[in-house]
Amino acid sequence: MKKKFTLPFGLGNLRFANWFAFGAMIALMAVGICYIYSANAFRDSARLQALYLDQARLCAICIAGGLVLALIDYRDILRWSPLLYIAAVALLAAVPFFGTTRMGATRWIFGIQPSEIAKVATIMAIAHFLGRRDAARDVLDLAFSALLAIIPMVLILMEPDLGTALVFAPVVAAMLFASGTAPRLLLSLVLVCVLAAGIILAAVAAEGNPKTPPTARRLAERATSFMGKYQKTRLLDFLFPDRDPLGRGWNRRQSMIAVGSGGAFGKGFLKGDQNILGYIPQQVSANDFIFSVLAEEKGFAGSSFLLVCYGILLLSVLAAGAAAPEDSGRLLCVGVATLVFCHAFVNVGMSVGMLPITGMPLPFVSYGRTFLAALGLAFGLVQGVAVRSGVQKSKEKQKGNEHRVN
Repeated sequence: MKKKFTLPFGLGNLRFANWFAFGAMIALMAVGICYIYSANAFRDSARLQALYLDQARLCAICIAGGLVLALIDYRDILRWSPLLYIAAVALLAAVPFFGTTRMGATRWIFGIQPSEIAKVATIMAIAHFLGRRDAARDVLDLAFSALLAIIPMVLILMEPDLGTALVFAPVVAAMLFASGTAPRLLLSLVLVCVLAAGIILAAVAAEGNPKTPPTARRLAERATSFMGKYQKTRLLDFLFPDRDPLGRGWNRRQSMIAVGSGGAFGKGFLKGDQNILGYIPQQVSANDFIFSVLAEEKGFAGSSFLLVCYGILLLSVLAAGAAAPEDSGRLLCVGVATLVFCHAFVNVGMSVGMLPITGMPLPFVSYGRTFLAALGLAFGLVQGVAVRSGVQKSKEKQKGNEHRVN
């Protein structure tokens, strides 16, 4: 009887990877490289023109790294999540003292953006914590999970970066819901968050309205004292879009013009007037507003293709989570899917003028080394969940066949 050939290093297990998620990720990366090139093709800076090459190299590293991580038992990696979480929090704490300031915010240290690492580290830590709990989720689980998110949120708010800090809330809520936390506890948390958001928006609107009485203005200022001036300005520009169209409202207005002028099929690759003429500033065209560049050049059809890719990606990740043999794997997939959804939803929403401007990049598409590397780690772990599920099912099937033969 011939000996069955097996690939070395367990490479044969990659057949159990979720190839729908992998294909959608590669498609999004390819779109990102193309439109980072398009966004900077007509810039005077050679550094900006070469950004797409940096993105392509990092995408290749992320793909290779993701395949390597898929071959490792994700549970072994999650055991190290507390250390990764502590390291991410330590970096965030060091940012105010040793960080680099760009565009009015101190978010970078040693050439990386710790807030992006903290998102994935927090998801891993919560998945590891809740995955080890066999009992029904109670208020203590909710409190500890919330604490794991609140610590990096506070540090990120100090940078200041309100948009990035807020993304932790829906991610943790989704993971708690998937873990079986009592619905009443989650509903109470959601209501508190919605009420707080409503109060803050009302306070910002009252503070920015010249007709607000002095007493009400003072109360509004106290309610928003934790926010930076630029954060209040962004919310005011969203609430009152015509207050400064040639200044702070410029990016939002030009983005909306770019998206609307794309029509059904766009103006053609490298033919977007808003981008070529510099109406979409070079500082944001390849990252925060890359969707506007794509929508102008490829129109509704190109935008729909991008959203379909995200839909396939999210459904595939959730399917991998549903088939996970352990709670930690399922919660990890839910956290990663929610993170990607929030980023895509907010980025597209702000590009079309439906949401306030934030610095949240478009996953796998926007230029951003730290965020792309963090997503590469996250999706490597997701593939690890899919591979482990497939290997376990294969072993169970093999045992069943042996039992029937005997």
